[in-house]
Amino acid sequence: AARGNEAKFAPPQAPFAGGDAFTAASSPGFPGRAPSRAPRHPRPPLRVPHTLALPAESRTSAMCGILALFDATLDAKQLEELTKRQTAKLEHRGPDEVGCHVGKGFGLGHARLSIMDPKGGHQPLVHDPTGNALVANGEIYNFRALEARAAKDAAARGEPSPVFKTSSDSESILPLFAMHGTEVASMLDGMFAFVIAEPDGGIMAGRDPCGIKPLYRGWSANGRTMFASELKCIVGQVEHAEEFPAGHFWTPKTGYVRYFNPEWLQPNLDPSAALALPTGSTDNVRALLRKAVEKRLMSDVGYGLLLSGGLDSAIVCKLMSELTDMSKIKSFTVGMANSPDVMAAREVSKMFGTIHHEYLFTPDEAFAIVPKVIYHLETYEPELIRSSIPNYFLAKLAGAHTKVVITGEGADELFAGYLYFRDCPDREAMQRETLRIWDHLHNVNLQRSDRMGMAHGLEARVPFLDVEMLAEAYGRVDPSVKVHNLDEGRMEKWALRKLFDGDLPHEVVWRTKAMQCEGVGTDWVSILQAKCAAAVSDDDFVAAAERFPVNPPQSKEEYFYRSLFNEHFAGMDKFVHVWEGGCRAGGAAWQSAMYTRAGLADTNQLKHGLMEGVEVVTEAGTGRKRKAGA
Repeated sequence: AARGNEAKFAPPQAPFAGGDAFTAASSPGFPGRAPSRAPRHPRPPLRVPHTLALPAESRTSAMCGILALFDATLDAKQLEELTKRQTAKLEHRGPDEVGCHVGKGFGLGHARLSIMDPKGGHQPLVHDPTGNALVANGEIYNFRALEARAAKDAAARGEPSPVFKTSSDSESILPLFAMHGTEVASMLDGMFAFVIAEPDGGIMAGRDPCGIKPLYRGWSANGRTMFASELKCIVGQVEHAEEFPAGHFWTPKTGYVRYFNPEWLQPNLDPSAALALPTGSTDNVRALLRKAVEKRLMSDVGYGLLLSGGLDSAIVCKLMSELTDMSKIKSFTVGMANSPDVMAAREVSKMFGTIHHEYLFTPDEAFAIVPKVIYHLETYEPELIRSSIPNYFLAKLAGAHTKVVITGEGADELFAGYLYFRDCPDREAMQRETLRIWDHLHNVNLQRSDRMGMAHGLEARVPFLDVEMLAEAYGRVDPSVKVHNLDEGRMEKWALRKLFDGDLPHEVVWRTKAMQCEGVGTDWVSILQAKCAAAVSDDDFVAAAERFPVNPPQSKEEYFYRSLFNEHFAGMDKFVHVWEGGCRAGGAAWQSAMYTRAGLADTNQLKHGLMEGVEVVTEAGTGRKRKAGA
């Protein structure tokens, strides 16, 4: 396949060098497939001692991953061997170090991407006073406050103040669990998935309110229970498996218990209940979002910015500029040459002076990585795969330069950014639909962000999904300000755009919403679909429903993805999120012709005046285009 180029350009004061040929580092292959070419540093088979520091040059695809195995029928040696073997399947999530801890009837494994306390934050962690052991994935942003609370609560109980052996944010969970039990889940502010093993056989697991961090649970009739960050670790090891629900904790005695239960979420929990609509303004949104961005700048290894050139990532860039020195911040964009995303991102980078990196991919190169994308993504949902392909390149690019990035994910769910919202009839329908698609995020955008990032040792942080932002957007902002009305100058995310009008390039503020698979090239999806169709014979497609009776493919593109999924996850259809009607808009309470199973119906509307050869100016308020100079 033809290789793309990574283009770098300096801050505004230096000459623009975008377009200079710079070949990005090759990505080695993934299990079951040969790499496109041999990696520069061939790595030996992984052997996992209790703490194994992996050399930097052995790093392939990566991020933090956890595994917990509970099986009283296995002895210590068997537990250790199985825990290590299955944890090794998560090495792509955590290339810096793999750790293992075995106790009576359990084994905990952790593949680590070192972000907080790189030298001392080894996992699994053990709480010396109780013997409780922990594996955790993600970031706990309020860990310092939790440590202070643990000390205060211990003093109130007449107990010694907790001693923290590391500066890892995850360690704060252990003393609070010892004192408060399962209540600890509701104390955490962050993105997380964790499992605690007690010496007496007790278990607690929990997942963050949005499902930003992944977690699966499996079990068998013989009493075996497993937890893992990815499905591939428990396939073949248990008789039953399921996704661990976001906003819940689990123990053997209680089963799943929802700990995240805000009032604004009730329409999702009880659709028959009366809908109470908020009536507030967006006056507090900017300040809350700035606070959320600031919170996510916590890192001992630095951070970067995924900059699509769309409104949401540009807003994050602007708020970062108020909090840190942008001349030291690396930003990252991918797309095909002269695509809407690439050209808009350049403009944002120039305004704020980031050290900008681009990766310009070709259709052939992108089609060639589809098998890798599906292996890491663990789905065959076409809309998600289309966006994940460029996201794979983006994560690969960013992961070569940093371990942490800030992103604009979630804004479209909170503020009705997708174009099918143009047909939303009223504020009640708006509230219900934005809540509906938020509830699916853990299976779509967040799964893409996590799996593609983790495939390259990259942690993505999402300030728009801060719990305070959720409460503001769904619990206080009147949904009427989200309703689209082009005749009144209210395009998608109009209220959010107005908050930052004048702070960002005009063409970016009023740019038409593009999903990542559209913004990287207006003809990218159609090219991809043609390549998929060419790879599937007519005879195979005719027999699609017979071969795949559950969610039968409706196009050759869908058949191609499904076949690749089955190579690794046959029979795992229950874990695949399928949009009603084949696209995000299909489940809305109203009809819209904006999107179909094949994608956005009219991609020409995504072109803007920052693109070469596009002589238009975008109209504020509506996003409509008029000829430049007219």
